[in-house]
Amino acid sequence: MFLYQVINNQEIVILGYRGYNGFVIIPQKIQDMPVTGLSAYAFSGGWGRDQVMESMEQEMRYCDEEGNPIWPDPEELPPVVSCETLKEIYLPSSIKKIGNYAFYNCYELLRIECFSSIEDLGSGLFTGCTGVRTLDIHMVDGPRSCLKVILSELRQELYVNYYTGHGKARLLFPEMFEESVEHTPARIIIREMHGCGHMYRYCFDLAEFQFHKYDGLFPHLQIQESERVIASLVVNRLYTPLQLLEHDKEIYEAYVKDHMESIAKQALKEDLDMFYWFAGEYGENQEVFDSMVDMAAKRDNPELSGRLMDLRRRRFPARKRVFSL
Repeated sequence: MFLYQVINNQEIVILGYRGYNGFVIIPQKIQDMPVTGLSAYAFSGGWGRDQVMESMEQEMRYCDEEGNPIWPDPEELPPVVSCETLKEIYLPSSIKKIGNYAFYNCYELLRIECFSSIEDLGSGLFTGCTGVRTLDIHMVDGPRSCLKVILSELRQELYVNYYTGHGKARLLFPEMFEESVEHTPARIIIREMHGCGHMYRYCFDLAEFQFHKYDGLFPHLQIQESERVIASLVVNRLYTPLQLLEHDKEIYEAYVKDHMESIAKQALKEDLDMFYWFAGEYGENQEVFDSMVDMAAKRDNPELSGRLMDLRRRRFPARKRVFSL
């Protein structure tokens, strides 16, 4: 159940959530009013959340997961979902504002789904959210996108599913982290940035994401990141080539040609459909294709193995034997 507050009899702000699992879907409407925000400390723990709850006690209301108002028995309330109990969260397109520290120390949060039309993201929003690995963002036409701000807050290795009306892109943003190094003779502290994750987070023109800038960073990626990260970025980008320029595609495919095995292994690890696509698209050599069939067989997935064997028969048909006397 959701705890919420009605603002000016026009809109709803979510104050928190109580339940028995950590997969939270915020409703678009409650009492026919749009849900436009999350309060400060909505899913965090500690004194900050306690203060918000105390200040809203007289105005606090409850509703179920579908947004229908309810009046629960105080003695039978489910546990609060916050910090280590929040696993995934979906924010509807009606959300315009998220308060300060709304997800503070939600270190078990793995996935966030939202729309690009959030206008106001509070400070310290994802502080302590070191477990987030996936962001699903639906791009909405408008003058502003919140993607740039979210990426700057989430500095760990992050997979972004970027949805538009023209298609989808699967983007990998490498980890970025800073290190403070003391320069004793000069009596100063120098901040050093490691990895190229910060460069990928600068691929914007104002708030609009620029795919050509993202793809143009590939030479830096090859120097600074591991083979696993490179393979993942390449195969995901080729699998979902939204706004991928032909020049950049050729560069990615040249890397594929020299690293077939590592990319095939990464694709198999991430997504079985992507692995099947990769085998069909780049397994033109029978020896290479057979090695991918062997990889799939080790996963003990009969459906995938069957699809690959069917594709193999069509691509490399057995030659008929000819007998002569």
